[in-house]
Amino acid sequence: MKGDIITHQMKKIKFDNSRVRFLTKEEAKVLLDALRKYSQQLYEISLLSLYCGLRAGEIFNLCWSDVDLQNKIITLRDTKNTKTRIIYMPDNIYKMLLHKSINQKKSSLLFLNKDGNKVKGVSHAFAHVVDILKLNEGVKDIRQKVVFHTLRHTYASWLAQMGTDLYVVQQLMGHSSFAMTQRYAHLSPETLKKAIDNFEERIKDE
Repeated sequence: MKGDIITHQMKKIKFDNSRVRFLTKEEAKVLLDALRKYSQQLYEISLLSLYCGLRAGEIFNLCWSDVDLQNKIITLRDTKNTKTRIIYMPDNIYKMLLHKSINQKKSSLLFLNKDGNKVKGVSHAFAHVVDILKLNEGVKDIRQKVVFHTLRHTYASWLAQMGTDLYVVQQLMGHSSFAMTQRYAHLSPETLKKAIDNFEERIKDE
């Protein structure tokens, strides 16, 4: 109709900004070695993210009362999803925390900044070390860039590659929905194949 004003609403194009890049075992070793030379605390924080899948905020909130060295358990409270999560320490984390508990002056928090206060964010030194190692050289896609969160993503990716059930990965990562964990499904094709092989064997036996 003449005079009518037709308005067109532009639909927002959704961009999948999910992390894609994860580290190889060799890249992880080189990065951790470099971080350790640069800063012991940054190394320890990175180790917790890589081998326990902890978010930066979860690490900064860690108190010694959350660490059970006898049973090798870390309890995460007030997480991003407001749920309590139990983390089982691999041996390298246990040894690191045991050494830290003996040598660190007792405070409620595991990690403090140079002023003795709670750490608020990952040191810029992490990005500096990544640049020195040229881990992001020539990388344009932000999903492929190595950042601190890449360590947590690497933990989940390695679990999937090892054939860990994705439900277990979801629990270990503290994902609020299974959809978040499904991004790792393509990394565990052998698990799916093994399930079908077992299925076929059971059918033959019946």
